[in-house]
Amino acid sequence: MPRIGQTSTKPSADGDGKHKPRSGVAQHFAAKRKSGTDDIEISALLPGEEIEPIQSATMNDAAVLIAGIRFLLRGWIAFGMLTGIVAEPGIGKSAFVLFALVRVVVTACDWFNGLKGPSQPGCVLWCGTENDMAITLQRMRDWNIPMDRIVLPFADDPLTTINLTNAEHLNRIEQLVRRYQIKLVIVDSLRGGHGDDENNSRVGRVLQDLAGIAERTNAAIIVVHHTKKLMVDEEITANSSRGSNAILAMMRSQIGIDKPDPKSKWCRVRVLKENLGIAPNPVGFQVTATGLEFGPPPEKPRNKTEKDRASDWLKAHMKPGKWYSAAKLEDEAGQDGYSETALRRARVELGIAKPDHLKKTKDGWEWMLPGESKASGKTPGKTATP
Repeated sequence: MPRIGQTSTKPSADGDGKHKPRSGVAQHFAAKRKSGTDDIEISALLPGEEIEPIQSATMNDAAVLIAGIRFLLRGWIAFGMLTGIVAEPGIGKSAFVLFALVRVVVTACDWFNGLKGPSQPGCVLWCGTENDMAITLQRMRDWNIPMDRIVLPFADDPLTTINLTNAEHLNRIEQLVRRYQIKLVIVDSLRGGHGDDENNSRVGRVLQDLAGIAERTNAAIIVVHHTKKLMVDEEITANSSRGSNAILAMMRSQIGIDKPDPKSKWCRVRVLKENLGIAPNPVGFQVTATGLEFGPPPEKPRNKTEKDRASDWLKAHMKPGKWYSAAKLEDEAGQDGYSETALRRARVELGIAKPDHLKKTKDGWEWMLPGESKASGKTPGKTATP
């Protein structure tokens, strides 16, 4: 028998009744198939043994209870699942959660990324664990966030901290969600909600209990968490969460907040990990006296190249709209340590390469720096983005 890839000498009939040699591949796939799985008997009973009656469910049963992914905020936060929000201390996690998420649910306004908000106001369960209620209340007053739809876990003492390892407290969360039809639960933060070692994988059990509540009630549960200590210029990633990887594993979506430019007031919020589809575009925000202002996400400042420095030199030695001797500029720039190549690239980038800004006279070439709108790339009348 020829090997796969060789031509068989055995003829085979084609559509015209003629016979052609059958290829080795065709002969291989036309051969009788050998079973890839043996038939066996699972857990055969021993004489006298009986199987205790037990019932099971199928995926069809689960599909009746869970009808696919539904979003509180499309692409960011799903109903019936855990979402993590992580950032270094002092970045603005709690402010973002309060203004960009809680305020939207209780007022039914639009989301921070421009998407339409809920069809009607709903309730939020606020589980604060960091004993910072005074700050939260002050922000709500300053930012005009209604308080009557924000539920606290304990009626007898509104300042009682939730304990995520206490079965009675977890049951209270679930019962409150059901009673008030709560769409969003906030736990701020994970560290203050339990006494376990975050570096131990057992901390995953804490989040598993919350995930179970989310799945059973369909509420969206957000857990605010800190990052580990990041190195200078280290960007936040899905693996930046403090503690065991079990924390990340339980989050179906993880949102990160950071400041790519430490000198800027603008923060960047983006999805670091998601199991929900394609991650949405990041958004920028800054905290103000009246709330959060949203805009394009800030970017990490890049190190200046020789061309960048040459560009700065030209802008410092030329006034827009005035002609300068190219030879004199090149000579002075050379004395300051700028190469002819860097100066030429900087000149082109600044727009000194068009007929209106470059001309040849009897004394040689002359350059003109374009006006501010052309030299900087800004559009007149528009505010520069962060």
